[in-house]
Amino acid sequence: MITLSHISKTFPGTRRRQPVIALDDVSLTVERGQVMGVVGPSGSGKSTLARIVNLLERPTSGTVTVDGVELTALSAGRLNEARRTIGMIFQQFNLLDSRTALANVELPLELAGVGRAERRARATELLERVGLADKLGSHPAQLSGGQRQRVAIARALAPRPSVLLCDEATSALDPASTTSVLALLRELTDELDLTTVLITHEMDVVKRVCDHVTLLEGGRVVDSGALGDVVRRPQSPLATRLLPHPQAPVGEPVVEVTVGGADHDLVLTELIRRFDVRVAVLAGSVETLGDQRFGRLQLRVDGAPETVREALDYLAQATPERELELTRAVA
Repeated sequence: MITLSHISKTFPGTRRRQPVIALDDVSLTVERGQVMGVVGPSGSGKSTLARIVNLLERPTSGTVTVDGVELTALSAGRLNEARRTIGMIFQQFNLLDSRTALANVELPLELAGVGRAERRARATELLERVGLADKLGSHPAQLSGGQRQRVAIARALAPRPSVLLCDEATSALDPASTTSVLALLRELTDELDLTTVLITHEMDVVKRVCDHVTLLEGGRVVDSGALGDVVRRPQSPLATRLLPHPQAPVGEPVVEVTVGGADHDLVLTELIRRFDVRVAVLAGSVETLGDQRFGRLQLRVDGAPETVREALDYLAQATPERELELTRAVA
């Protein structure tokens, strides 16, 4: 759905400043219906990447393809048409204070030449969908931060886009509003079959709603993948940010396993049933990533040396059905 191929972006320097390389050979694919989280420290290129997806910022090199159309090859007129399939939500809402919520949502349709009755009906429908049916006549100053962001979401959806870009969309919200807006974005992605890219510096946002995550550092992709795959990679820079390693008691000989999508007690029961060993959980951490539960368990496995080796070999042989793997030996 979205394909960035070998994207680089360099901002020219001045007499006093050197050129700035914001993105350096970035390649990234987001499939239809996915929510991709893009994370990284300040200055890593996250916001530049978002603006390049809809060519508000043109890359220095590389290609951008959205829904089978190579945007970087389009003329200015055709690019403006293609941009209507890409909605964008910003941190500061960018609503017009002089317009009501209804008129703000109507704005992109008005600019596209849609008739008054049609755009009024569409805007009303969307405001009802985002939970603001009673705020049609309210101005932004009369709305809370969470309500203003809901108006911005409705406005972004007015032209019926297939892609939704969210640049730090919850950074200016309180925790309760963040939770409700993220839930709404996940619902709308699933309901409307959107492809959503969330630019964020908060790993909690990724944990709550994303299917995939990409880490940018210094303008380069240093890690990327489905959340369930990332947390199972022992050397992944993202793994411990999504699912921290627990701290077992000092001096205990332990092994660490990553468990996904299964009841942890059933995992231990299966291990004990198959092998004549004693298993103790020394420490553990559990997180909900998207709609799945994952855990890291640090275990002490006691028994005859040969039996313990067989049990550890079993843990190391992860299968999709069992969703269990030996992450590392900590002893």
